[in-house]
Amino acid sequence: MKLHHIASIGMAALTLVGLTSCQIFDAKPAADSGYNRSTAQINTRAQFLQHTWVAKAYRGKAINDHFSAVYIAPVNTRYMAKQSWWQNQTNARQGELTRDTQQIASQMRGRFKQEVANYPGGHLKLATSPGPGVLVLELALVELVPSNAYWNAGATAAGFVIPGASLLSAAGSGSIAIEGRARAGASHQVIATFKDRRADKIAPINIGSFTWYHGAEGNIADWAAEFAELLNTPPSHIVKRPSPVTLKPW
Repeated sequence: MKLHHIASIGMAALTLVGLTSCQIFDAKPAADSGYNRSTAQINTRAQFLQHTWVAKAYRGKAINDHFSAVYIAPVNTRYMAKQSWWQNQTNARQGELTRDTQQIASQMRGRFKQEVANYPGGHLKLATSPGPGVLVLELALVELVPSNAYWNAGATAAGFVIPGASLLSAAGSGSIAIEGRARAGASHQVIATFKDRRADKIAPINIGSFTWYHGAEGNIADWAAEFAELLNTPPSHIVKRPSPVTLKPW
């Protein structure tokens, strides 16, 4: 996949690392104290996510107790264009950002579908549409900050000579955030909501790092594998958050 290299917004993008995602999906009943709390604070097996909520009737239950298939809905990107930094770009640049976002969203959906379809044992099938016995997974892309190729170039020049120089890449790290919910395909009942944000992993840098969204693509791959694991494992199985550091060079 070829994405635009938008050099002139690189430094502006760095100011967004602290951006928090908004709540774009319906809030849960206030009486349900399990909603919107850090996974470090509640007993959940989805420890790879920062915030989760699960309807009481589904807590502690295997997914295949209620569903035989999962439908991955098209990824929602509508919130991205509402961000102030996006609106401050020129029309031409907004067009580039829109195309990049749509490509990342399409890649995300494709990767999630691939991981579910290819999960060992094939416990939960991949559905082509919602319906009875189908779990509908809805995802929204709410933050997409490109990596800064300038810093990655510095790390490329020094990273394999000076120990620890790969940390230079963290100064230009991108980030990606998602929010989502799971629905019952027949009743449309919301049975779970979640959100998570991840920065690019710190890694040795090579020439492959000269793309704006290589870190986002890596995090998407991790999310897809983690969700496939969560959907296809028993309630006693904990899916943990991956390390923010990888030894695999980008």
